[in-house]
Amino acid sequence: MTIEDILQAEADEVGSVLADHDPEAFTRRLAERIAEAERSAETERLAETERLAEAERQILAARPVADGRPDRGPSPARPGRARPLPRRPRPRRVPSATAGPEELRRHLHTLCESVLRGGHRGRLEKFARNYDAAGARTFACLLYSIDRPEAAVFWWQFAAGAEDQLSAHCLAIHHAADDNLIDARLWRTIATALGYSPRRHLPNPAPGAPLPDLGRLLARSGPELQQFAEPQAPLHVGCAGR
Repeated sequence: MTIEDILQAEADEVGSVLADHDPEAFTRRLAERIAEAERSAETERLAETERLAEAERQILAARPVADGRPDRGPSPARPGRARPLPRRPRPRRVPSATAGPEELRRHLHTLCESVLRGGHRGRLEKFARNYDAAGARTFACLLYSIDRPEAAVFWWQFAAGAEDQLSAHCLAIHHAADDNLIDARLWRTIATALGYSPRRHLPNPAPGAPLPDLGRLLARSGPELQQFAEPQAPLHVGCAGR
């Protein structure tokens, strides 16, 4: 089977899955799910605050009485002064919901550089032989970093079709930066369905890891992949999200 056959089969599969996509119904369902998630989060937050306040009251009530000092009992709870929730680790920076196109593109460039700084560079040589999902994601990030976004989108779609969560996330950011909100929401939903989590899937290169020379990295990928970095590279396979 040639690479063209593999790509066409992948395109047909993605196209068949998304053929009956209804943007209006999807947007409505997404809004309902977001509203329900916000209500659940608020209920959980209030319950956790009440549990912490009750635990504090029990600790104060069980505190031993010092010699010569009367036990005054627990101090009355002050409205609005409940003990704060435990601090969580600082999350990786992500663009805000109101981020503009340039900020989103910078964020995606930084994300791609993190992929290339991490331990994924060796995947390109393997990718040229077996076209695995992680290699496709790395190759897409390389293409995006050398200003070949159309080719990058193609290989992100290829990887996302093989259930690569980070590639679906990259596609959501790319389409949001292009103000293509329907496709951005679609790929965000796909990333969520695949189980995407920033803590698990965002790259985390070692501090101070250098960005490799992109030209040399492309040269190491082999002639079969280098053709996709050319402006005239044929990328007209009918994939979803184009």
